[in-house]
Amino acid sequence: MSRIPDLGRLRCFVAVADALSFREAAQRLNIAQPAVSRAVQQLEAELGFKLFERTTRRVTPTPAGLALARDAGEALKALQRAVRQAGQIAAGDAGELVIGYSAQATHGPMAEIIIGFRNAYPSADVSLYSLSSQEQLPALEAGRIDLGFLLSAACKPPLRHVVVAHERFVLLVSRQHPLAQRTSVALRELSATPFVLGTPKRWQTFRQLVASACLAAGFVPVVAEEADDVPLLLQLVSLARGVTLYGSAIVPMLQPDIVAVPIDDRQAGFDLSIAWRADRQTRLVGEFVAFAKGMTTTR
Repeated sequence: MSRIPDLGRLRCFVAVADALSFREAAQRLNIAQPAVSRAVQQLEAELGFKLFERTTRRVTPTPAGLALARDAGEALKALQRAVRQAGQIAAGDAGELVIGYSAQATHGPMAEIIIGFRNAYPSADVSLYSLSSQEQLPALEAGRIDLGFLLSAACKPPLRHVVVAHERFVLLVSRQHPLAQRTSVALRELSATPFVLGTPKRWQTFRQLVASACLAAGFVPVVAEEADDVPLLLQLVSLARGVTLYGSAIVPMLQPDIVAVPIDDRQAGFDLSIAWRADRQTRLVGEFVAFAKGMTTTR
């Protein structure tokens, strides 16, 4: 067939294929179940082939139905993104910004920038989602988020980015650790010390930064424990399961049983950036980037 099927029928079909149930699909779409069944039947008639095998107990997509559900689902998401972005362009200073942020960005200037932007642009709706630097890359590519606060080291073309903060590494240790009494420490002194690091899946870029800093000091860190998030990472440090390197902005938020020891090595640090896709830059994204640059230069 040469023409595009009815979008309403496609939407019903994708919902059924996702839920594998006409009843649940109707609930998700907030429309009557007979209307969903009728829409799918009309779509099958329009296409000329079956999309589902139906029994009294279950609904199973046919091979053709599986293929259509996958591609049609992506097409509907792309259409929704296009409509949202067009609305943002038309709204100018209004509209919605969806922003991702990594764990490391939480303790930097992100909160100050976002609060300041909300005050300066009260018509803009800002939504925040916690995503690691690595997770933000496909989210920016797919248009699920408009901007990301992430590690600068993760930013690669076609992303554009602007650095908003530089952080020095500090060594986090349990208050009972021998190094807790030190006023500073050189990284080379940690060559035989067990480390607690984030998991490779979610902390890939940050682990690379830590590994690079240690390698420059002449060693590869010995990883004793891994944590998926910051609270667990800090708990393992407080229990003396190992030490870790983190950005200095976290220091005011540390619990009393963890000590932050400054690192002597001059190059032991990292940058945080705001990143976005230039080819999807709406006016509101541009306003946010310009606002963040202004706050960064005045800090």
